[in-house]
Amino acid sequence: MTTSPQGSSRDPSALSADELRTQIQHTRDELGDTVEALAAKADVKSRAKETAAGVKDQVGLKATRAKEQVAATAHALGDTIRDKAPHPRHEPHAAHAARDTNTKLLAGAGAGVAVALALLMLVKHRRRR
Repeated sequence: MTTSPQGSSRDPSALSADELRTQIQHTRDELGDTVEALAAKADVKSRAKETAAGVKDQVGLKATRAKEQVAATAHALGDTIRDKAPHPRHEPHAAHAARDTNTKLLAGAGAGVAVALALLMLVKHRRRR
């Protein structure tokens, strides 16, 4: 026995021509949907492109976040340097020490920014591959 699209179970020989056409069309539609789903699963190239696009987006977001964190850290470090360094106008004898301290702190900050930029460039380079 078969089930018609309306859900009734009847002998196929008892179905009218219109009911048979409707049942055939319903079966064709279901088969078409199934074939499309299988074709999409079998299309490895498209699935790989979709996966690559997703990974690319994730890497871009991570690179953007890293860039923002580096900028925030550099800003905070600059504030720390200004706060901790002795002001030469108020302490003339400390001007030399302040210059040395500022030089060391700026060198450290520069090295940190350089490392962050190198990491950012590495991420971008890997993303292009």
